[in-house]
Amino acid sequence: MSLGDAFLNVRYRQKGQYAYIGSEMRVLHSVSQADYCEHKAGLIKKHLGGNFSITFGMHGPMKKYRYCAFSVSHPYFKKIREWIYPNGVKTFSERVLKMLTPEGIAIWYMDDGNARVNRNKEGWISSVATNIATMCSKEEAEIIQKYFMDEYGIRFNLRFNKQCRPGKNYLIETNTSGSKEFIGLVQPYIIPSMMYKVAHVANLDLHEHRAPLAYCPQCSAPIYDIRRKGLCVRCYSRRYYREVARFRDGRKSKKKDGTFYKGDEIVRTCGNSEPQELEDKEPQG
Repeated sequence: MSLGDAFLNVRYRQKGQYAYIGSEMRVLHSVSQADYCEHKAGLIKKHLGGNFSITFGMHGPMKKYRYCAFSVSHPYFKKIREWIYPNGVKTFSERVLKMLTPEGIAIWYMDDGNARVNRNKEGWISSVATNIATMCSKEEAEIIQKYFMDEYGIRFNLRFNKQCRPGKNYLIETNTSGSKEFIGLVQPYIIPSMMYKVAHVANLDLHEHRAPLAYCPQCSAPIYDIRRKGLCVRCYSRRYYREVARFRDGRKSKKKDGTFYKGDEIVRTCGNSEPQELEDKEPQG
């Protein structure tokens, strides 16, 4: 749980004249995952005991999101935090990964895992991918990659997310064959309400043609996933280039006079001088 969505808090507390170190774990999920939250609470009570219950509330902007959560205290959490947060930041290390069991990996996947299904133009499943949003440094991602290869023979590839902050932009992903092996490892521990996270591998054996969800309004091609603003891949690519890509800074225009795009303006380079914006000439006559 600590590698996924659980938060560990260790701090000094004062109760009357006695000071002590309090260590607790807090788990928070959307109310739509209340069954999963209860499953985690049951595991904590089974292994560590404790008397606590799940609470429901509202959070987020304008308090519009419902959540379910629980907090539990135990001295063992202090040691776990020392292992996972050695410098106050979550760190994936070989020592921590060696402690994982298949059930622990399943919980990690239910927390941060995601699946992707690729379909061809006729609606058949061509391939799938399974990833875990580790969001760590490249060095840590390589340690996780090596762990799965050495322990289970599952090959994960590194993926880079440029939208995340430096040092937290790597995740791991495996292909179709790796997905079959990984899901086979964790599926016995996936609870019923989270089975959608392993359905992409089960669908590989159905061999059923998927009916189109819609049709492209521009070329009438069938669409099997409602993405790309309701357009097919071809029409969306054309629209993206026409409205966005061709206006990126530094992209050359089709004119052969040394001009290029800067934003949505065409700029001309004059020798080694600074670029100059083109001025509209007044019509003569």
